[in-house]
Amino acid sequence: LPNDIMYKRQTDQKASEMLSNNGFVSLQFSANIAVIKTRPGYASSIAYDIDNREGIDILGTIAGDDTIMLVLREGAIHNDVRKFLSSIIPIQKKE
Repeated sequence: LPNDIMYKRQTDQKASEMLSNNGFVSLQFSANIAVIKTRPGYASSIAYDIDNREGIDILGTIAGDDTIMLVLREGAIHNDVRKFLSSIIPIQKKE
């Protein structure tokens, strides 16, 4: 172990850096399934937040390390799901 302890002063983050640090990468839909891609290690915590909110269009989630699969209620409107998810995580439209 090194004997010298180095301290680093934290600098202010820009808004764009804070948005990229939430772990969200992308959101895509296919019929009644949505897939959220995240940075490695973020999927389970984001899925936990989604499962513990009152989202009537989302039946449940399955999370891996960097991917979340959402099962949507039959007839769910994708824009409504996107709006609900944006209340949990900042979602930038990239698709």
